[in-house]
Amino acid sequence: MSIYSQRRKRILAAAKGRQVAVFSAPNLFYLTDFLGGGAGIVLPDKTVVVTSPLEADRSGEMCKEAEIVVAKRWKDVEEVIGKHLEKGKVLVDHASPQSDKRFEAHPEMFVEVRRTKDELEIQRIRKACAFTDKTYDALERVLKPGKTEWELAAEVMKTATELGMTPSNSESSLGPIIIASGPHGAYGHSELSDRKVRSGDFVVADLFFRYEGYNSDETRTFGVGSVTSEMKKHYSIVREAQEAAMAAAREGVSCGAVNDAAVDVLKRNRMDKYLNHSVGHGVGIDIHEMPGIFHGNKVKLMRNDVITDEPGVYLVGKYGIRIEDTLLIGKRVDTFTKYTKDLVICG
Repeated sequence: MSIYSQRRKRILAAAKGRQVAVFSAPNLFYLTDFLGGGAGIVLPDKTVVVTSPLEADRSGEMCKEAEIVVAKRWKDVEEVIGKHLEKGKVLVDHASPQSDKRFEAHPEMFVEVRRTKDELEIQRIRKACAFTDKTYDALERVLKPGKTEWELAAEVMKTATELGMTPSNSESSLGPIIIASGPHGAYGHSELSDRKVRSGDFVVADLFFRYEGYNSDETRTFGVGSVTSEMKKHYSIVREAQEAAMAAAREGVSCGAVNDAAVDVLKRNRMDKYLNHSVGHGVGIDIHEMPGIFHGNKVKLMRNDVITDEPGVYLVGKYGIRIEDTLLIGKRVDTFTKYTKDLVICG
């Protein structure tokens, strides 16, 4: 059974006998390997992809195990769905007020199905992370006083593009990546700016790219020139917290327990008040997926979950520190991101 057949089977099983169609680009990509506009009718033997004349040729080239139908209007899409599915309710990932009354939106079902990753997804995420490691090598070479955040981001983007990756883009930031120098590092989702890096800065670099549709997510914090003993101490505390969460993360452990393993280290060092976000999240076609690694989440990690581990501290007006890896869950974790977590001093 092919990967795409397995995915259709998983979605249809989750639907418990109900008919299924998808309208979001990530779910259509999951089923067909085509990331673009259109709808997908999920059948046991294929996905019927209904798309526009603009996307017809590209979808025909990219789609796996699919039948392509071209529709010019939304009404045509509904007619195609009506031809391929029996009368009755159709479970969809989202529906608008103009949608056919048969459509019942259950977006959470699709998110849950996509949560644990199959062999092809793991391969692509692993490759995305390996290439992201290489972008850190490039950043380390050019990071020095006098460079602006935009200039550093341009070098990173050039390397990523040469490696065959595309920007992921975060729904929480306008920038394609985060390069946050000095006091900007205290903003977890800092925007790129013309600020020039200075000796004595910490620079938080959060790099996230797609490879063949799947995301990497990795953060490292660099020192520039001469950094203070306090900064080095705080860095070592964050690294200890990050490694504590990694040690806790394995199949069968609750997401809340992983979060708390990192927070406990920060508490012991009276640094927990400087952490203002959860410790991690799932990664896949979207940069933020299930499961969420946050306090109180009783959901247990499953084999082939892919999550991030990213505690940080943010001292407003001074600097920030975040260290993040992408992890594959099993009886032990497999760390996809391998760029050093030693404090690298540049410039």
